[in-house]
Amino acid sequence: MGTSSSLFNQLLLQLDSSGLTGILKKFAEEVLTKLSRTDNDIADYTPNPFFGVHPDINPTATTRDLTLVDGGEDLQNIPLQPLLQPLRNVDVIFAFDNSADTLNNDGSVSNWPNGTAMVATYQRATDSKIANGTLFPHVPDTNTFINLGLNLHPTFFGCDGSNITAGHPNATVPPLIVYMPNSPWTFASNTSTMDMSYDDKKRDNMIENGFNIATQGNGTLGGNWPTCIGCAIVHRELERKGIAQTEQCKKCFIDHCWNGTIKADRPPEFKPKLFIGRSGSGQVKTGKSMAVIAAVMVGLLVAT
Repeated sequence: MGTSSSLFNQLLLQLDSSGLTGILKKFAEEVLTKLSRTDNDIADYTPNPFFGVHPDINPTATTRDLTLVDGGEDLQNIPLQPLLQPLRNVDVIFAFDNSADTLNNDGSVSNWPNGTAMVATYQRATDSKIANGTLFPHVPDTNTFINLGLNLHPTFFGCDGSNITAGHPNATVPPLIVYMPNSPWTFASNTSTMDMSYDDKKRDNMIENGFNIATQGNGTLGGNWPTCIGCAIVHRELERKGIAQTEQCKKCFIDHCWNGTIKADRPPEFKPKLFIGRSGSGQVKTGKSMAVIAAVMVGLLVAT
């Protein structure tokens, strides 16, 4: 189940860093406080579709109303947790991270992801009280994400399934995570959640940039990305059957797997520039193979 809710209380918590002052700040605070207290920003499912279902393990089985909040409340902006359940038999997750995590040196927000969502899900998986038997690949701290550029390009996490399950006998190997951070390929797509409307040009530029993230600039950068997507999809099955990777896949995993390196010192201010300069109409020509790959990725996301 997916839902959208609890935006206003988060805006309230971030009001001090919003840049508003004086009467405007006071007015915003009053409005947001009222909305939050009346729970108008909480998703209310009545009747509860899980009422009476497995009451021995389901804490919501005894209430006729199901109220849900956004998973981002505990920093899990990427909805990974539901896909980690062993019964789902998921082999690979393409995790698109559009979080607004980074800050400028002056404390203002710069709205790029820094792996916070990945770290939050990893920390949940290490908490035996709430992990529910799920495991998650090892991930580094957020400083390392920035210092190693892991928040600029696709990174594979969990490349060696046996390494994750070491010390967890009979545990199910979690999916391979293909981390896809929001990046400025052809457009500065680090817009704020506060932006409630977009003109047509900005909309089109945002969509184009999303295409370039998914296809790695239509295959112009990032190596043989279509091949690497295929390698990621079949990797867990190869591990289960003890089949060695092809030479192409070995190269993909060398290029994209996080190798465990940690660089946790404070990173410099994160201000990425456009990867591809815009010229002419500003369009990146869509190759047939990359269009097919993009369609496959969208299909995978819809299926999950």
